[in-house]
Amino acid sequence: MRRKSIYPHKSLRYMPFRNVFLVQGIVVAIVADVVLYWQMNSILAWHTLALERLLDLADVPWQPGVAVGILSGIGGQLVKTSYLDYELHPWYPLAFLVGSVLLYLVAHKYWPRPVRPLVALVPIGLGVTLLYLQLVSPTLPYTAEDFCAFWYRGEAYLWLLLPWIFGIGLFTLNVPFALKLPWLVIVFLYAVVWSVVRLAMALATFHYFGAIWMPVFYFLCGFLADFLYIVASYSLAMDRAATHLVRQKEVWQS
Repeated sequence: MRRKSIYPHKSLRYMPFRNVFLVQGIVVAIVADVVLYWQMNSILAWHTLALERLLDLADVPWQPGVAVGILSGIGGQLVKTSYLDYELHPWYPLAFLVGSVLLYLVAHKYWPRPVRPLVALVPIGLGVTLLYLQLVSPTLPYTAEDFCAFWYRGEAYLWLLLPWIFGIGLFTLNVPFALKLPWLVIVFLYAVVWSVVRLAMALATFHYFGAIWMPVFYFLCGFLADFLYIVASYSLAMDRAATHLVRQKEVWQS
């Protein structure tokens, strides 16, 4: 008989909390943000350079775009690309919508239940965008360069938020500092590289398949992808911390 609820072992429910580790987490977050703010222009410059190289690999024509301001003294150079012209390929938007609906109807029963609503967002997003293109305007109000600007601002703010997520959530644990700090560094490096890859994939998709994919990519490859890697990284970090505590025979409260 299947149990309705799964309760964690009592050793995982309670752990000694010490104020010094909370202070440590806050200090680490502040120092990390100061360093990030100081180096943000260099990080964004590398981000743009890597983006240009990936676009070259995908044979996507690009031009240097305008400089976008993000915070005081912080800005980045955008990349200007193009959309597929739907006047030359008028059947593309409808074909993408019909194809995504058919794929969802055929394959949705094979996907885990939590994934189905997320996958359904693809045909829904394409359908809403197609209605906009047909009923409101033949072009979206935002260019690919605007998309790039939104992306840079969102990612820069997220990078400054990451030290606080891990500073408060991980550094408050009673585990060695040398075990906690590498996770913060790894997550930040992954965040920057993953941001470049996703943005290059989005701009290449817009170039080859058109603007109908912009809203879908902004959510699925933007907010959702950021949320997933943060949750996954935090879960892995907590797992390593718990493993260390068990091995060191930490005193658990019962």
